[in-house]
Amino acid sequence: MPLPGPPRQPRSIYNDPDCHCLAACASQPMTLLAPQINGALFLSYDGALWYVPGLEPGPWDWRYATPVDASHPLFEAIDLIADFLHETHAGLLPLIHLL
Repeated sequence: MPLPGPPRQPRSIYNDPDCHCLAACASQPMTLLAPQINGALFLSYDGALWYVPGLEPGPWDWRYATPVDASHPLFEAIDLIADFLHETHAGLLPLIHLL
């Protein structure tokens, strides 16, 4: 899916119905694939935790991507998951130029 704005800019729209990414775009924030909940969890550009449901056989249903807030069923796990994604992102930063 072409990203809004200039190429290679951080993704900022997460519920675009025209997105057909199978996993993540190059500018997609840190993402945790979670088949146990039929979806993926990811950090937005500003660090908020989002959930996107999966479609069969593999693309994501970006129309229904939603932030994990107090009304979301995953709210109780928000701190654990967001902290894991933040720590993983920080741990990988020093390796970026090694690849």
